[in-house]
Amino acid sequence: MTATVSVLLLALGVGTAEAADEPPDNLCVKRTLSGADVTASVRFAHTGQESTQVSSELDIKIPRTWMWAPYLLLSEDTEEYRTAMRCLMRSADVPMQYRDTEWQYRKPQVSADKVWITVRQRTVTWVSVTGDRDVGPWHIDAGSRYWTLTLVPPDALAGARWSQVRVDLGGRPARSVRPTPTVGTATELTWRTSPNDAGPPPELRLLLQPPALKANSARWAHYPWDMAEALGWLTWDLVVAALSWKLVKELAHRPPLALPTAAQEATQQNLRLLVPLWLLITTVYTLDEHFLRPSAGLAVSTALGLLLCFVGRPGRAATAAAALAVGFIAAVLAQPTAFGLPRRMVLHWKVDPAEVAAFDTAGGTYWYALACAALVLIWLIGLVSTGLQLWRSSKLPTSGGARPSGRISLGVLAALAGVSCALPATSMAATETWWRRVSWLADQSEGDYSAFHTATVFNDQRWFPSDFLDWIPASAWWWTTGFALLAVARAWRTAPGYGGELPRPLELTLLKVFFVVTVAPIAGWYGGVPLPLLSLALVWLALTAVLALGRRGAVLSRELASGVPLRDVIGERHRTRLMNMARQHRELHAELRRLEQGQTEVERAAVERKLDRLHRWTRPNSRHRHDRVPLPHSVGPVELALAWGPRAGWWDNGRRAAKVAALVGLPATCVLFWVDHVRGTQWTDKFSERFGLADIVMYGVSSELIFAGAGFVLGALWRILPGRRGPGRGFGLALVYGLPLLVDQLGNYVAGQSGGNELLDAALMTLVLTLTGTVLDIDTFRQERRYWPTRAGLLLSLYQMRSASAQVALFVAQVVALVTIWQQLSGDPPVVLIDHQGPSGTSVPGADGPSGH
Repeated sequence: MTATVSVLLLALGVGTAEAADEPPDNLCVKRTLSGADVTASVRFAHTGQESTQVSSELDIKIPRTWMWAPYLLLSEDTEEYRTAMRCLMRSADVPMQYRDTEWQYRKPQVSADKVWITVRQRTVTWVSVTGDRDVGPWHIDAGSRYWTLTLVPPDALAGARWSQVRVDLGGRPARSVRPTPTVGTATELTWRTSPNDAGPPPELRLLLQPPALKANSARWAHYPWDMAEALGWLTWDLVVAALSWKLVKELAHRPPLALPTAAQEATQQNLRLLVPLWLLITTVYTLDEHFLRPSAGLAVSTALGLLLCFVGRPGRAATAAAALAVGFIAAVLAQPTAFGLPRRMVLHWKVDPAEVAAFDTAGGTYWYALACAALVLIWLIGLVSTGLQLWRSSKLPTSGGARPSGRISLGVLAALAGVSCALPATSMAATETWWRRVSWLADQSEGDYSAFHTATVFNDQRWFPSDFLDWIPASAWWWTTGFALLAVARAWRTAPGYGGELPRPLELTLLKVFFVVTVAPIAGWYGGVPLPLLSLALVWLALTAVLALGRRGAVLSRELASGVPLRDVIGERHRTRLMNMARQHRELHAELRRLEQGQTEVERAAVERKLDRLHRWTRPNSRHRHDRVPLPHSVGPVELALAWGPRAGWWDNGRRAAKVAALVGLPATCVLFWVDHVRGTQWTDKFSERFGLADIVMYGVSSELIFAGAGFVLGALWRILPGRRGPGRGFGLALVYGLPLLVDQLGNYVAGQSGGNELLDAALMTLVLTLTGTVLDIDTFRQERRYWPTRAGLLLSLYQMRSASAQVALFVAQVVALVTIWQQLSGDPPVVLIDHQGPSGTSVPGADGPSGH
C-alpha cells in the first residue's frame, strides 16, 4: 500500500518522504511537475511604440496535490511563497534571482478550485537596446539586425504538458522557425499538444527581423552609436545659445535714446554671463553619462552648481551654507573610506563581501545620501539666487545703483535645505521599490542576500549626482534663461525715452527667443535619430511668418486713406476716445436691429450717418479736430479698441495676459497631469523612478510657467498679431505652438511610433490661448462691466453677435474641443520603457551582476 501511494505521489509530481527532506530548490530540479498543464504566449508589437513591446502570458494549472501548491496562496512576503513561485517561473538552483528586463504591474494571480491551482503571470518588456533579455519563459537575443526568440521552460515545468504555445510576431513573418508550428499563419504561430502527449515542451527557436527603425533604435542605445543621439539633442542647445548670444550682441550695439540705465546694464551683463553658462551646463549634462564615473559626476555637478552660485551671489548665510556643502563633498571625494564608502564608488558583493559589510556597518548609504543632499543644496541656492538677482536687476533705479545680489533669506534657505534632504531620501525609496520589483523571487533566507541587496541598491544610488545633473537642467534650468530674457525686456521697457506702446524690432527678436526657450515644444525622435532642430526651425519660421502677416494684416497695421498705418496715429492717449467710439458704434448697431421691423428710411439714414462719422479718424498732422479720413475697410471702432488691448504698453499687456493664461491653464494642467502621470499604471511607476515624486511637483509648476509664458507672448504681441478679436490672435499663436507637434505626429505615423499626448497638448494650448484672448477682450472694456449683468453679455455685445448664432458657434467649438480631449483621455495608457537599467537610467547596479542571470 505504501509503495502504491509513493508511486501515485511521484506521478503527481509530489515528493516522497525521502524527497521531503531535501531543500526546496533541489526538489524543484529533481522532481519536475509532470502533472501540470501550461499555456504560454508571447506577442510582439512594433507599431505605435517607441520601441518594440513584447508581452508574455503564462498560465500554469497545478494539481492541488503538489506539496508546494498551498504555499502559492500565502502572502507574497513569505519565503514559502517565493520558493514555490521560483520553482514555477525561474531556474530553481539560483537563489539570488534578479531580472530587470521584464515589468509586471502586479504579482501573479493565483486562484484555486477543487482540482487545480492556477497561476497567471503577465509580464512585458521593451526591446530598447541590443543584447539579451528575458520576459516570462522567453529569452530574446536582440542583435543589430536580427533577433532570436527562444522558449526557456522553468526547471520544474520541463516535464509538464505544454498544451498550447502561441507566438504573435506583430505582422512580420519570421526568418526561420523551429519546430514547425501545429496551426497558424506566417505571423501568428501556435504549437499544440494533445491531452495524451506528456512529452517535453517544444524547443522553440525563431529568428526575427524587426522593422529597421526599431532595430536602429535598439542598436543606437550603445556606445558609440548613442553619441549620435546625444549630439543630435545638443544641436538644439547650440542653436538656441547662438540665437541668445546674437541677441546679447544686438543689445550691446543698440544705440540708446539716452544714457543706458543701471537696469539695462545689469540685465545685459546677466544675460552675457548666463548664455555661456547655459551652453556649458547643457553640454555637460548631455554628454556626462558617456564620460563621467560616479565620483567624477559628483565633482562636476558640484562645480557647475558653484558657477551658478557665483552668478547669483546668494548672500552671506547662503554662501556659508554652500561652502559647508562643498567642504563635505570634497571630504567624501578625498577620503571615501572614512565614511564607509568604497574607494571607486562601487561595491562587489561577491568579490569583496567584507567591503560590503564595512559599508553597511559604517552607514555608508546615509553618508552618501548626505553628500547628495549637499549637492542639491548647492544647486538650489544657485538657481534661487540667480532668479532673484535677475529680477532685482530689472528693477534698479534709472541712474546709480550697483548690480544687485540674489540674497536669500534665512526662511527660504531653511526651506531649500529641507528640499535638498527630501530629494535623496525619495530617490533611495524609489531605488528600494525598484529593487523589490526586480528581485521579488530572490531567496531572502540566504546568507548572501543582505550583501547582494546592499551592493545592488548602492551601485544604483551612486549615480544620483549624474542623474541629478541630467534632471535639474531639463526641469528648472530653462526658467533661469526665461527670467533673464524677461528681465532684459523689462529693463528696456522702463528706460526713459523708449515709450513701449509697441514692441520694437529688437524686442520682437527677444520675444521670439523667449518663446523658443520657455514655451515652444521640443519634438523629433524617429528610430533613435533625434531631430530637434526641425521643431525649432518650424517654431521660428512659423512665428516669423505670423509676425510678418501681422505687420501687413493686423488691425493696427491697416492704413488710413492717407497711407499712414493706424499704429502710427493711435496711442494710449486715445483710449477714452476709442472706448466711447466703440460703445456708440455698438449702440447704433443695436438701434438698427430694433428698427428692422417697421423702420423708415429717414430714421435709418440718420443712424447710418452717425455710423459713418464714427468710422473716421483725425488726419495725421492735422491741426483741425474735424479734419478726418475714413478708417480702413472692415475696421470699425470696436475692432480698433480691441486691437489696442487692455493695458497701456506691450509689457503691461503681456503681464496681464500671463496672469490670465496661468489661471485659465490650471484645468489644462490638471488634465495633462492626469494623462502624463496618473492614467493607467503611471502613478505606481512614479514610486520606482529616482525623481518620480519631484517630477510630479515640477510638472505642475513647469506646465503653469509654459502657459503663463505663452500668455505673456500673446499679450506682448497683441497689437501686431493678425486677427480682429482675441480668440483669433490666440489661435494664430497656438498654431505656432502646435505646428511642430503636428509634424512630429506625421513623422511618428511614418515611423510607426507612438505620438504620445502631443495632440492633446496642442488642443489644450489652443484652448488656453483663445480663452485668454477672450478674457483680454473683455478686460479691454472693463469700465463697461457695471452696465452688464454678466461677462457673457458684455462679450456678445463686443463681438456684435446675436444670441442664437453665438450659442451655436460656442456649442460647436466646445464639442470640437471636448471630442479632441476625450479621444486623448480615452486612449490606451502609455507604457514604461524597461532597459537593462535601474530607475536611474544607468547600468545595472552590482559590478559582478546577480548570479544566474
